[in-house]
Amino acid sequence: MTAIGREMKELIPELSELCREVMEEVMKIYNEDGKLKVNRKTDGSPVTNADMIANEIIVNGLKKITPGIPIISEELPLPEYRDRKNTEYLWMVDPIDGTYGLIERSGDFTINLALIKDREPIIGMVGVPVSGEIYRAVAGGGSQIEKNGQYRQLEASVFSKKDRGLRFICSPNQEMEKLTNYFEKFNQPRLKYRSGTIKFLMVASGQADIYPSIRRINEWDTAAGQLIIEEAGGVVLRADNDQPLKYNKPDLRNPPFIAYGDIKDFP
Repeated sequence: MTAIGREMKELIPELSELCREVMEEVMKIYNEDGKLKVNRKTDGSPVTNADMIANEIIVNGLKKITPGIPIISEELPLPEYRDRKNTEYLWMVDPIDGTYGLIERSGDFTINLALIKDREPIIGMVGVPVSGEIYRAVAGGGSQIEKNGQYRQLEASVFSKKDRGLRFICSPNQEMEKLTNYFEKFNQPRLKYRSGTIKFLMVASGQADIYPSIRRINEWDTAAGQLIIEEAGGVVLRADNDQPLKYNKPDLRNPPFIAYGDIKDFP
């Protein structure tokens, strides 16, 4: 049975349970001194035992929930484009987005799951282990946040470009000098800094207005967050042509993009 043999919303309880299981296992490592083990990938980026445990749980869980749907994960070998280009459905997974936040114990790390159909996300789920929150969205069904069994609809902030003091959320390792000209288009913008997918969640929940990224981050970093923003009333667009990000590209790195809340005078 594929995911489309069932209503998408019917997958949410099982996916939430899977996400919760991953968060609990990651927090066992996060909270116990000496339990976190850090290694380096061939590109020099860090990978921990928590990343690998999360990946194993997610992959095994998705195979049970949606058997037959391919899984692309940051922690799995990447299939060749010729083998995936005609795939109608696939999972895009980042077992732990923000590994540095895990290592440094900043709290800025998440569990990211997204189901892609025809190059667009149709299910997005992001778990925040430290807070216990799960953000989720289904295409056409809105975005919600769940914590302790309580659910709340997410609504992005409503604003116009000319508004004073718009709240920008940026990565702390962003090359801010390259964004100077962009910020000058706005009336006294206010800047804050957070890492990873947390920035998408802040836009979707109305805690920030705009998230610009000039870094070429991977599809598994953005797919779930993009849908959560879109279903909350916002948009996530390429910086070069104002088109939504697409997925399962030959190169799985995204171009620079800008995530907006419910902007009223776009473009």
